[in-house]
Amino acid sequence: MPFVAPSAARMPPLDFLLADQIEPPKRIARHLGVSLQRWRASGNAPRAAYLALWFESRWGMAALHTQAFNEAQHARARVASLERQCERLRRVIHAYESAETQPASNAPAFTAI
Repeated sequence: MPFVAPSAARMPPLDFLLADQIEPPKRIARHLGVSLQRWRASGNAPRAAYLALWFESRWGMAALHTQAFNEAQHARARVASLERQCERLRRVIHAYESAETQPASNAPAFTAI
């Protein structure tokens, strides 16, 4: 899976990330083991906290769902390609098997009299 975490330049502001969370701020702070008041006052948080909040936000979930969908599409296309290849090989085998039942044009030259 490719690296999907956003760069610092593409990260939404901390207030947006906190407002986008489903869980209440107290539960988020308890989960992260920090106090959010200082981060909210400064408008800044450590990169690890930004990433944790981003992956729990709609932006992070959308990125993960998009990645999963794309991987499923690629897998489906790969399976379809392998199925087409198997079908082509079945036709080649059938052609060889049917050619085996027909005598060769020079067969009378090799028959013992």
